[in-house]
Amino acid sequence: TDTIVVKPLPVPKIGQISSTKPFYEAAKNEEIMLNWEISDAKQIKELRLISLAPDGSVNSQLKRYPIINNTLPAQLNKFCTLTNNLTCQNVPTGAKQAGDYNFKLTVIPKQGEAEPEIAKNTPNIKIKPIPPKPATPVKIVYFKINGQDATEKPKYVYEINKDRKPADVILSWKVEDGEDIKVELLPFGDVQKPQGSKTYTLSKPPSSVTITLRVTNKAGEQTTQSVTLETVEPSRVIQPQSPSPGRTVPGEIAPGETAPSPATPADRLSPIELPPKPD
Repeated sequence: TDTIVVKPLPVPKIGQISSTKPFYEAAKNEEIMLNWEISDAKQIKELRLISLAPDGSVNSQLKRYPIINNTLPAQLNKFCTLTNNLTCQNVPTGAKQAGDYNFKLTVIPKQGEAEPEIAKNTPNIKIKPIPPKPATPVKIVYFKINGQDATEKPKYVYEINKDRKPADVILSWKVEDGEDIKVELLPFGDVQKPQGSKTYTLSKPPSSVTITLRVTNKAGEQTTQSVTLETVEPSRVIQPQSPSPGRTVPGEIAPGETAPSPATPADRLSPIELPPKPD
């Protein structure tokens, strides 16, 4: 009798699989698309596609594409042609998150899972992350003391009588706003708003304090403006002594006595009653 030789069915073979671009960008909401070509496609029962991250974790869930009676599934119908070969272009993977992807395409032939496995991997495919926002420029729009710009006069001297109630000045500021901007009014600490004002009570004389408006961004860039506030006691005029020892005349003081304060006209405020004035 003649020997009947049964030829095995041809086994599908993945010719190539690759992404449509060398890289993708999350900022553009781009999705990884794949191209592939498989020979002896009529022997394909199912395709399986999965992606692993460099650490081995799954970062694109397993997709199954059954081919029944040589008919493409709906997921591939728009992207593939099936003749002797299966040629697919721009197949969406659903991968849009930033990261590194390595897709593996596996072919399950009609005669069952093959040994060895019919599979092929893509080279590493990267989706670039959204770049961080640039740091906000550090800019002081103004820093004022009682409405006067600190850049015009960086030092103020106020005459204040230390025996009377304290006096106040108004510090006001405005800086260019940004989510990464930190505003400080030193030595008082952080300021929550990019624009605002603060009442500062001048210390009793003699005193000196330097107040600094400092602006910092996330890159560590800084800009500052400072002003110095000093308080002094009002100057007093002492009358000259009498030319004749042991005698006094009206308006003069005898030895050992304290000079009285100068007379204050009825239509003039004493130094403490005057509002703080820059020197």
